[in-house]
Amino acid sequence: MNNLLDYTKFKLKEEQEILSILRNNQKILIFSCNKCYKEFTQDTETEFNKLQEILTRNNLSILGNIQLDFLCNLSINEKKVKSIDLSNADSIGVISCGIGIQNFANILIKDKPVYSLSDSIPNNANSFRGYHGISLSVQKCDGCAQCYLGITGGICPIVDCAKSLLNGPCGGAKNGKCEVKIEGKERECAWEKIYKRLSKTGRLNFNLNLPVQIRDYSKTGYETITKHKNLNQEKRSQGFYGGVYPYENKKNTENIPIKEFPEPEIVIIPLSQHTGKPSQPTVSAGEKVKTGQKIGESSGFISSPIHSSVSGKVIAIEEKFHPTLQKKIMSVVIENDKKNEIYEGAGQQKNIDLLSKEEILNIIKESGIVGLGGAMFPTHVKLQPPKPVDILIINGCECEPYLTCDYRIMIEKTEEILRGIEILIKVLGVKKTIVVIEDNKPEAINIFREKISKSKQNLEVIPVKTKYPQGAEKMLIKRTTGREVPAGGLPFDVGVIVQNVSTVFAIEQAVIEGMPLTKRVVTVSGENCTKPGNYEVKIGTPIKDIISYCFSIPHSLLTANCLLKMGGPMMGIIQTELDAPVIKGTTGLISTKRPVIEPDPNRKCIKCGRCVDVCPMELFPLYYVLYSQENKWEKIQEHNISSCIECGCCEYICSSKIPIVGIIKNAKLKTKNYADNKN
Repeated sequence: MNNLLDYTKFKLKEEQEILSILRNNQKILIFSCNKCYKEFTQDTETEFNKLQEILTRNNLSILGNIQLDFLCNLSINEKKVKSIDLSNADSIGVISCGIGIQNFANILIKDKPVYSLSDSIPNNANSFRGYHGISLSVQKCDGCAQCYLGITGGICPIVDCAKSLLNGPCGGAKNGKCEVKIEGKERECAWEKIYKRLSKTGRLNFNLNLPVQIRDYSKTGYETITKHKNLNQEKRSQGFYGGVYPYENKKNTENIPIKEFPEPEIVIIPLSQHTGKPSQPTVSAGEKVKTGQKIGESSGFISSPIHSSVSGKVIAIEEKFHPTLQKKIMSVVIENDKKNEIYEGAGQQKNIDLLSKEEILNIIKESGIVGLGGAMFPTHVKLQPPKPVDILIINGCECEPYLTCDYRIMIEKTEEILRGIEILIKVLGVKKTIVVIEDNKPEAINIFREKISKSKQNLEVIPVKTKYPQGAEKMLIKRTTGREVPAGGLPFDVGVIVQNVSTVFAIEQAVIEGMPLTKRVVTVSGENCTKPGNYEVKIGTPIKDIISYCFSIPHSLLTANCLLKMGGPMMGIIQTELDAPVIKGTTGLISTKRPVIEPDPNRKCIKCGRCVDVCPMELFPLYYVLYSQENKWEKIQEHNISSCIECGCCEYICSSKIPIVGIIKNAKLKTKNYADNKN
């Protein structure tokens, strides 16, 4: 990978053509693409450098040059272009492949004429429409080696004309429709569109007197490629920008009811199972404890108590390996006497009508409830937003492959979830509650609709198209309310609170049933799993107990042949220390085949643009890789790394097999340290 080939899809036009354009446009502003499909470096050599040489030789000047990444990505660049003052420019020149030029012509159709300053590079003897650019683009480029878009108003006669005519309309159009149908569908006449656009921009009689070479083009597999591209574009734009469609692999467990996991001999309960400060132990070695007894006290506002999941004897308070922090932290180790004696005061039912908002919040806090979707943010803090909220979203998407624990809870614990929603409505005072469920869970959708129809609350069930990461808060809010959480902002900034269904169930269990958070439902599935299912597992149960019970091969063989992840395969954390325990945020324990090509953080990015294509936060993950490899933490800050939700879409689709999420996590720490030292 040290000598990567340059597969860039465009090059600057010949000097004669460039001069024909520039001499007729004294106030031209240039937009140039930073190229793709080449080794990603900070190399400053671009096609614009060559243009500058032409300008110098011919004593010409331009208004300026704006360099952007992936001009083929209309969604991102349309926003950028609209934020730029173009009032001083009479025209726009674009250095890009044909897709980027067409995109800019579409953006500026009513304002400025757009000229092509570059030609696309053909792929081989046969051209493939739509091959250039990243897959989200609506536009297509045949890579025909001579770009006519500067003459035709940004509408390509090669790809938009069904006959690929270069010499004007053929006379075979009727009512604006071509006589040729593609896949049985009518096509608009490209040359009529070109005529109308040139008329709008006052360029109908414009002629650069450029030599147009007529060629014979073979369109190999065009219909197949077009169908695939259209489907890809439709799916990528569905609901929210970006995202991916990994294989779901939910069938092994989605129809298996929740059942109790066998009692562990010992439990290892970390004192940090939440965002914020770790809890402080309230018990000592040798002390007897009961199920539901507090063994760790919260040590700050953003913190949470910890409770024993078994009755028995504390045999140690010592550092043990934490499955998500991936380091040793202080933990309480308890020998299980298997008597399951309930702590005094726990398990006492309450009537929410007799409880005040403050009393409910205190119960949630003292019960150790945190976000059970994986983030583990203390719920009592989340339910006290500093700004008013009017919408509560209940997240039942469960978009991670393999995982079905939330799905089974929605089906089996519907009444409890609805009571939990009532509790949240009382605490937040919201006007509207939305239960969002992906459409691959029809049984859950139907059950909730049936139950909600009998409710007096303002509740609504919204099915959404299955797509990853649909369950991410910012995606969910935008998809269901149209509200967009600002960069660096939180859901309450747009008047919304989001709660996972498992968290809502835990809230109901704490407030009404009086039971603190001591166990949770975990999906166990994957390679070599002989007892897949959704298990109610006591917090602190060692991972090795689950492997021994559910998997067919020894621990060492499993980790040698498979990746064992806590959570789902997209965002889950690889487990190698099997003494580590199940914690509050454990949604699943999943084994998958090791990849054929192991990810390597030192591999070079080829700037294919796929990570930008799929990033739901509309970020540029390739820069995090580049600047991390070069230790340029200040540059990473400029690319808004704090907005990354670490969903793993970029890593899932990376052509170079770079472990991007791990790089991002490390970069977040490094940039924070850099900022702290700078201040």
